[in-house]
Amino acid sequence: MRKITPVMLVLLLVASLMANIDITQLETNEVIEDTGARNGADAELVAITSPKETQCNPTCRNEIFVGQETTFEVFIQNSGDQAITELGYKAAVWIADGNGNPMMLAKDASGADLEFDNPDVICDDASVCDDQSLAAGAVLKGGKTAIQYGGGDATWTPAAGIYVIQIETYSDQDVDPGNDVQQVYVEVVDYLDIEIDIEWDDGSVVATGEGAKAFTVSVMLNGSSDFITHNLTMEIDVSGDVDSASGQDIADLKSATLGSLVHSVNVGTDQVVVVYQNESDPTDNITEIRTIMSDNINNGVWTYTGSVLPDTSGTDAAYSVDVAIGGYSLFGQFESCIETVIVNETDAEGNDVQTEESYANFCEESFTKDDITNNNADEINGALSTFHDIRISMLTVNQGYNSDGTGIATFTVGAGEPGDLSVGTSYIDAAVEHRGSSVTELYDWNVTFTITNLDTSEVITETVNSCLQGVEPSYNYAKLGTGPEAFDQGHACTMVEFDVGTYTIEAELVMESKITDQKPSNNLVSMEKEVRNNLPVISSLDLVTQGDLMLGMENMLEFEVSVFDADDVNGEGLTYSWAGGAESIPLAGCGGTGGVGRTCTTPVIQDFVTTFPVVVTITDAHGGEVSEEIIIEIWNDGVATDSTDNGITMNYALTYFSKAPFSITVTDGADGECSGITLPDGAGGELSGQYSPVAVVDYMPVTTYAANDVLEHSIDMIFDSGLGASSLWFTTNCESTVLTQLLADGATNSEDDSTKSVLSAPLSGGVLPAGKFLLIDAPLQAKDPPSASISGFSAAAGMGGDITMNWGLTGTPLPGDTISVSITDASGNTFEVDLDRTVATYTYSGSSTTHGESYDIEVAVCNSDGLCSTPIGTATVVADKEVEGGSATSVTVTEAGDKWTLAWSMDGSGDDIHHWMVCHSRSSFTAVEMPTSSCVSTNSVDVMTADVMIPTTGTGTVYFAVAPVDNVGNIGYESSSGDAGADAPFANEVDAGEITDDNTDGDDTSSGELPGWTWGAIGGVVVVAFIAGAFILSRGGGDGEDKDWDY
Repeated sequence: MRKITPVMLVLLLVASLMANIDITQLETNEVIEDTGARNGADAELVAITSPKETQCNPTCRNEIFVGQETTFEVFIQNSGDQAITELGYKAAVWIADGNGNPMMLAKDASGADLEFDNPDVICDDASVCDDQSLAAGAVLKGGKTAIQYGGGDATWTPAAGIYVIQIETYSDQDVDPGNDVQQVYVEVVDYLDIEIDIEWDDGSVVATGEGAKAFTVSVMLNGSSDFITHNLTMEIDVSGDVDSASGQDIADLKSATLGSLVHSVNVGTDQVVVVYQNESDPTDNITEIRTIMSDNINNGVWTYTGSVLPDTSGTDAAYSVDVAIGGYSLFGQFESCIETVIVNETDAEGNDVQTEESYANFCEESFTKDDITNNNADEINGALSTFHDIRISMLTVNQGYNSDGTGIATFTVGAGEPGDLSVGTSYIDAAVEHRGSSVTELYDWNVTFTITNLDTSEVITETVNSCLQGVEPSYNYAKLGTGPEAFDQGHACTMVEFDVGTYTIEAELVMESKITDQKPSNNLVSMEKEVRNNLPVISSLDLVTQGDLMLGMENMLEFEVSVFDADDVNGEGLTYSWAGGAESIPLAGCGGTGGVGRTCTTPVIQDFVTTFPVVVTITDAHGGEVSEEIIIEIWNDGVATDSTDNGITMNYALTYFSKAPFSITVTDGADGECSGITLPDGAGGELSGQYSPVAVVDYMPVTTYAANDVLEHSIDMIFDSGLGASSLWFTTNCESTVLTQLLADGATNSEDDSTKSVLSAPLSGGVLPAGKFLLIDAPLQAKDPPSASISGFSAAAGMGGDITMNWGLTGTPLPGDTISVSITDASGNTFEVDLDRTVATYTYSGSSTTHGESYDIEVAVCNSDGLCSTPIGTATVVADKEVEGGSATSVTVTEAGDKWTLAWSMDGSGDDIHHWMVCHSRSSFTAVEMPTSSCVSTNSVDVMTADVMIPTTGTGTVYFAVAPVDNVGNIGYESSSGDAGADAPFANEVDAGEITDDNTDGDDTSSGELPGWTWGAIGGVVVVAFIAGAFILSRGGGDGEDKDWDY
């Protein structure tokens, strides 16, 4: 068997070789795998279009009001190259922290998680899913789509707070889950809404005929939470042909509203309330009388009544009553209430210092409008006969179309509603309606839109009376009214391209017939909006090219960017530019406008080698610009070539991570160099015999690269076929098998020159350092282990800690073979011995073992080359040197005729006791002195009695000890005076006065004298002992090894 020490030395030398020449490293270098995950179906969530993200800088826009029913609208596109046949999506509302980070799922009013999970968006069952597939490149539903849940739009009724809306798509077919999730940050805020309404008491839309016409005005508080107004006013204006008018607080309402006058009425009831309160001093306050309106007053509804009497002097008399919210105050901690006080103090060092202290006091703050303004005014109309009126009922701006105006609106805002506009193609739409007293009176009409950029003073004017595209439903012109080819409602729209800035948007309705519109004030609606540019959003930038990238590769570098612009949904107005490298060099063949610019295909050139950043910049039609960077790794690739004077050519192909060129130098080695060397076998051993190279090539690289800077490398050694070389070796010291490595075994014919042969070797690890290549022509012969092997192996513990081994042999050991025994203790200490090849047993002495310790044993047939055959004998044995557990106690001796009967009991466990020995002597003895030659044994541990013959002659005392014996023969020695001991006297009269002790109960030959023949026997034993001792001494030191002596 091989020795441990030589093996460790070999391993250390191998490790040294690995550290110096780095040949056998098995490392692989990881590069960024920026391959585009587009080969397959890819359900990409391009954008969330509703709700819009709240943006605060410093004032906030796109906030959501508490209780405002909110749906979730998205763009979902199949960005892969295969159809999607299974798709689900999920919208979730998360409560966010102050930094906009999701913390926990929000709950609805019932306490359930606000999560809308719909797994049946696309499937093969038409009865379950509206869509069965989504083609490659297609957009779900052709554009914007609302998240569906439970048979309708998923709807969220929010409470005040900060939220993150997360929407994700999922599909087993999705090859790129990285683009499946989008999030938007939204703030939900409380709002104040004061609504005013006026109606004729008789329910008429338009009052007609003679006589007084009574009306009622209602003012309602509709905020998201209870609030109290101070001095809320309602303004009423009576105009037109009236004889008189009155209100509940005024008899002559007509005079109070002549011309530009309006009559102002306080809404609510007068109360004494606090109008100022110091934050830090509860006693510092001011109270005054205010008209108070709150939800506690008539459930938040206040009414005002009045009447008008038409002027009957003319048949075409017409009149109207207009009401609007005037103003109001709120009591609270407003910025205007903050009080800053200079405090004069003395610091710890006695210096006078001044500090500022601010107090957020409570006070009144005045407002002229609430958060929702489109219900802050109302009107009613009347006429003596027929009242002619058409009006604009709603003016809206619709956005989210493609740049050419196609597609579906994703965002709509009306006059009087909060919200900014985005740049891009929009449709302005005016809804018109018949408001005359006779629906059979038909009116021709048109709308003039005037869009003014307040920043540039540019004005766009369009007059239209239809809406054929852009706003659903499409509308062809018809007269307003009820009759053939007439409708009581219609709408007109125009397409406009918004740029960044502030705009006024105005729509004026004109009645084109000869009849005069008797209420022209409701023909003009306008709004002022801030238009902002939504920058394009890059959702992914991918390297589509598969595999490792290197100089000279056949494939081109291909990149693809995925981008969404809420202002240009199809992206046709986006311009792409691609640049690479530290100096941002434009990439050849890349860039452009629209879809053609989304991909970039360019060849790999020398300048790209090593780390190469690629940046795509996307510019929208309004100058908004975003960019994204991807960093890739490109390997240098080349073949270094050189030849020796003797015509041996070496080609070193190297793919490496460096811009520097790689070269080598090779020369012929000296004649006879490295002759008669030993070569390694690749398994830690050596090949059989010695070898001399037919050629030696000295090699020197210009530099070396570590394994992590080498992707792959190989060498070809080309030489004259006449050399006959069949294997190629590399070494940094040919005298060392550890520093010598086989690279190639088996030469091939050169494809370029029939007189040449080639030895080719793929390499791993780093670039080979300077060294020598050896070309060997002799066949490589491996060393073989012995043909014989161990069989029938057994090992067992023996008495006194001995370990006994036995084995057989399969096959016949040859001369030079040995039986190698290795015994290793629990501490890792190993005892080794080589036995003659014919030996079939061995005992490891108990003097070298420790009781209770495990010993691992290996026995093998090995040869002089250090090779061992298999199978080998193995075992683990626990050394046994003592009896554990029980002992004898309460020993009694009873005389029974010519013998004594001893009886005892056991103290402790008998698990390790096989039987008992009763030993006796004429003299008392200690445990160490316990005689073992005069003993009586029981058959088992359970038998705890024994008989000892009483001596037949002499007088004296016999001393006894009862000792336990285990199953390997270990004895638990006891003293005659201990708990396991006893004694018994005897008396017999004999001439000799001697008693012979023996362990043969009932033996008749007890005498005081030895028979004469015993002296001869004793002498023979002494002679044999001397001869055996001489033999042991000569055997123990015969071979000079440190071996245990055999006794």
